[in-house]
Amino acid sequence: MTSVNQHPRPLTGDDPLQFAMLMDLAWRAFRRRMDEEIKPRVASPQLRPSQLRLLSLTPADGMRVTDLAARVGMTKQALGEFVATLQDAGLVEVTVDQRDRRVRLVRPTPAGQELQRVIESAIAGIERRWAAEVGPERWATFREVLAEIGR
Repeated sequence: MTSVNQHPRPLTGDDPLQFAMLMDLAWRAFRRRMDEEIKPRVASPQLRPSQLRLLSLTPADGMRVTDLAARVGMTKQALGEFVATLQDAGLVEVTVDQRDRRVRLVRPTPAGQELQRVIESAIAGIERRWAAEVGPERWATFREVLAEIGR
C-alpha cells in the first residue's frame, strides 16, 4: 500500500499523468510555506488560506462585491461568506458605494491592510528562497512561463 506521501513512480520525465501531481505538489509546498510564514503573525488562526487570498486581492480603496468575486473566481454567494468571516475578524469592511447606493464595496480595514503587508512579505520571502534554490535564471524562466500560462 502506498502512503499519502509516497509516489508510486519517480516524479521525473514527461509522463503526462504526473503533471497534475507535480502541480499539486508545488501548490502544497507554497501553501505549507505560507502557513509557516503567516500563522505565527496572524491574530486569527481560524482564517483559511483561501480567506487570506481573498484579503490579499482586495484593493485598499475597495472593490465592488461582484468585481471581487470575478477577480478571485468565486460566486457572489461564496464570496459573501468569506467577506462575512473577514469582517467578523475585523479585516474588511463593507460599505455602500456613494455613486450607486445599490452597490456594496469591500475594503480592507487598517488591520486588514497590515495583514496584506504580512502576506506580501511572506510571498516575497518564499520567492527569494525558491529563487536561491533553483537559481535566478531558472526562477525568472519559471515566472515567465507562469505569466504566459495565466493569461
